[in-house]
Amino acid sequence: MPSKLPPQIEIFRAGRHTDDSGTVHNFSQADVAGMVASYDPALREAPLTVGHPAHNLPAYGWVKDLFVNAAGHLAMNTHQVQPQFAEMVDAKLFKKRSASFYPPTHSNNPKPGNWYLRHVAFLGAQPPAIAGLADFSEGDSTGTVSFSEGDELATPTNPTATLFNQEQLRMTQELKDQLAAAQAQNTTLVAAQAKAEADTTAARAQLAEFAEGQKRDRTAAFTSFAEAQVKTGCLLPKEKDAAVVVLGTLADAQPVSFAEAGVTRTVSAVDWLKDIIGRAKPVVSFGEHAAGTLSAGQSAAGLTDVEIDARAKTHAKQHNVSYAEALSAVATFTS
Repeated sequence: MPSKLPPQIEIFRAGRHTDDSGTVHNFSQADVAGMVASYDPALREAPLTVGHPAHNLPAYGWVKDLFVNAAGHLAMNTHQVQPQFAEMVDAKLFKKRSASFYPPTHSNNPKPGNWYLRHVAFLGAQPPAIAGLADFSEGDSTGTVSFSEGDELATPTNPTATLFNQEQLRMTQELKDQLAAAQAQNTTLVAAQAKAEADTTAARAQLAEFAEGQKRDRTAAFTSFAEAQVKTGCLLPKEKDAAVVVLGTLADAQPVSFAEAGVTRTVSAVDWLKDIIGRAKPVVSFGEHAAGTLSAGQSAAGLTDVEIDARAKTHAKQHNVSYAEALSAVATFTS
């Protein structure tokens, strides 16, 4: 679909014309040339409207320049045309045009002494519902002159278009209903899209909150497991934090499969490591040891088994803990 209007649109010609109020005017070819010479978009740019500015309708585009074409008629080029308006013109929903002028002596004429183009109104259909367009209204339009023109747009590619038909095409009820239905459907689609986006955002937030909660619960479970292994002696206290981090990393790993006694087992990496840690030989033995019978792994920092045993007994007495707990504390301190 087009996003702009065709070039060289005829809007007026010299001759005897009756304006929309019934007044007869005679325009010479010199008058038409004067319309071209006087038009200055930088001073006063004429808008493209649906209906007349007295109705406070918005501008759907602007007249870029005026010129006299090969047929001697006044024609215009347009720019900054709203795409939806251009599509409706292309669909021939606006088959009439009305050129409106400031007479030479009009108080609002930016170039007194010449006929000056005020606007070009497109007639025959309801304005397209385009949000955000600036209204075009100058207040009092008394004394301006409008001429309804043509059945369809006259362009270089359509030279046989009929011009200057005074009858205005009225929009049918069917077209009104179609536009109203299209606008209602558009409103419904916009609302549905907004709801879908809101639902998606809420779902993502809920998933993120759920994932964060799972991560917290998982970390708490791994911490509890590691602390239990420290108590049983399968982990040293200084290894607890590292064990929690490793278990957390493996929690996202894929399950592992391996053969055991001719049977294939599939377990999670976390469960496999927890099983290994839980079945490991304690780093320290929590049985009561006689002096000199501590395992070699408990000797550290140059201390003998006898010295470690003595320190454990002293620690147990001072802190009112079991010998096993004291031995673990001493072994950790000296390792």
